Amino acid sequence: MKLLAAAFLALASVLARAEISVAFPAERQRLPAVDQTYVIGAVDPGESMVYVNGITTSVHRTGAFIQMVPVTAGDNTLTVACGASRLVRRFSVAKPGDGAAKPPPEITSDDSEHLEPAGAWRTTGSLFANRVRAGIDDGDSIFYLPKGFVLRAAPVKGTEWAAVWLEGRRGYLQKARLEPVPGEKVPPKGLLAPDPAAGFPEKPPYGRPPSSVRICVDPGHGGSDSGSVAPHGWKEKDVNLMQARAIRDALEHVGFQVIMTRDGDSFPSLLSRPQTAYDERVDAFISVHHNATAANRDPRAVRHTTTYASTSNGLALARCIQKHVAQVMAPVTDAGAQMRSYAVCRNPAVPSCLIEVDFINLPEGEEESWNPVRQKKVADAVVLGVLDWMTPPPPRPLQLKHPPPRVEGK
Repeated sequence: MKLLAAAFLALASVLARAEISVAFPAERQRLPAVDQTYVIGAVDPGESMVYVNGITTSVHRTGAFIQMVPVTAGDNTLTVACGASRLVRRFSVAKPGDGAAKPPPEITSDDSEHLEPAGAWRTTGSLFANRVRAGIDDGDSIFYLPKGFVLRAAPVKGTEWAAVWLEGRRGYLQKARLEPVPGEKVPPKGLLAPDPAAGFPEKPPYGRPPSSVRICVDPGHGGSDSGSVAPHGWKEKDVNLMQARAIRDALEHVGFQVIMTRDGDSFPSLLSRPQTAYDERVDAFISVHHNATAANRDPRAVRHTTTYASTSNGLALARCIQKHVAQVMAPVTDAGAQMRSYAVCRNPAVPSCLIEVDFINLPEGEEESWNPVRQKKVADAVVLGVLDWMTPPPPRPLQLKHPPPRVEGK
């Protein structure tokens, strides 16, 4: 708590000179087609209110403020006033339909006119780059292919995709992940795909001591990818790293082996993070993030905590962790464990989840997310969740095929 207070006091001394800061929207930022946006920023904590485009806005005890304001397509002007100080910022809003992507062609059969002739192609990317999807640029992951795997493929005309066939199913893989193999016999549509989960345990590490369990902790974003921004201008990547380090320390305290995808301000690519968990053959992968709303949504109305997964084994891990994190975060709304297709969670072999701890574009969420006391509580909750996940389920009651014979007189 003292560290947090010192941080706010140090920032307040800067703001006393700068008087007003606005973290979002940024100067000259272009927003998507919306009819309103949140404005977040900060002033001296001693102020009680600011005026955002003439709207009276209360100031949180840390000096942070938030206000929803109407906007129109094209150029917009934002004016924030506090006492005798004013800040003017200009930003733009896209028109509806601007930049809308052309829909992909609809392919309804293997001999569609949108497909070029099929041939033999070889995968060139890593396992997590070679993700075969059910649809073009969309859909569920149906296969993960190792580098150098030869399969039947047909480029989709006018796109960056190719149709591929495995086990009698048609899927889609980016052409950048493939290269043609001239002269090679075209593989059949029923070619079996390798199982990327082969050799990995099918169940959680039930009953094993923590010292034998390896966990990969992934602080989201990093480096040039700052993630979301808080009212004081603080970046999500930094609080993710702080919270991830607290989780690492708490896990190691009870004996777990922990590896980090980053332990500084670097940016491991999205696909390298699950690849690290896969290559290191860890037992679980936990990605740490903090949330923010889309520009046109008020975080005060939707603030919640949740844990995401993309696979059934990841969902089992997510549910155990979320149960304990939600208790620590109360009265913040518990949105439960949810299925969502996030790149870092789509690991076919390692149970993986992504925690969205809190909303940092909200003054209250910002204040609490940077609080080391709460970071410790969240970290301890994650440990309890992992331990629950490792606890064997109770044995099922014995089911008798036939009822026992009735004894007369009893």
